[in-house]
Amino acid sequence: MINLETMNRRAKTLLFIIFGTIILALAISPSFQSRAKSLFTRTTTGISIRLENFSHRVRRTFSFWTNISELKKQNEELSRKIISLQVDSSQIEELKNENALLKKELGFIEPSEIGTLVPAKIIERDAATFSDEITIDKGEKDGIVKGVAVVSNNILIGTIKNVMSDTSKILLITSKDSIIQAMLQNSRSKGILRGGISGLYLDDITTDTTYKIGENVVTSGLGGDIMSGMLIGTAGKLESASSSIFKTISVEPLVDISSLELVFVKK
Repeated sequence: MINLETMNRRAKTLLFIIFGTIILALAISPSFQSRAKSLFTRTTTGISIRLENFSHRVRRTFSFWTNISELKKQNEELSRKIISLQVDSSQIEELKNENALLKKELGFIEPSEIGTLVPAKIIERDAATFSDEITIDKGEKDGIVKGVAVVSNNILIGTIKNVMSDTSKILLITSKDSIIQAMLQNSRSKGILRGGISGLYLDDITTDTTYKIGENVVTSGLGGDIMSGMLIGTAGKLESASSSIFKTISVEPLVDISSLELVFVKK
């Protein structure tokens, strides 16, 4: 005789079988599969879209920084080219200026003298001896020797003091250490041209000398290092006392030595 507990177990088993059969039938039915496939497709499509969007943002970010880096390189290269062009332009302009200065200087020189002159650029001015010495870019290898005259516009501005292989120092006529044998061109009275802080002076002129203010002062040629007749400046007022044994006359230079860039050295 079947008891109540056995009947309950059988009823549950039967219900499980029925539900399992229904679920199995639904699972293998086309409509169920279609719904399941649609759900899977929607789910995977959403994930795929999100992954694609993320990937696109990553590529776009990477591309942005790559472009920034490339633009930086291009900008640096452009800056180098601009600087190079500025240097080239500056060098061309400097050559034009030097050429203009050279033409101007040559205009004051006799054609027969051109072969006896060496053009030189001023490359250094000593701040402590600004009115005493300057350095030029020509030296022993260019045929420069100590003691020869240096001119600008064919006017004496100094003499070669020291000569190195590639450079030379010029002792300017305005230096306190400069001594040039000079004379008044018209009166032919000879003296010694000296420089200094207070200016240029022609010393040791005989007391019986008469001259006119503005008269040319030129080299006398005495001493042998510098040829005679080279223009230096013009005679100014009498600086010595009437009781002096010799006269001292101020001399006005004809060249602004402080603004010079190019000079000529006499061979």
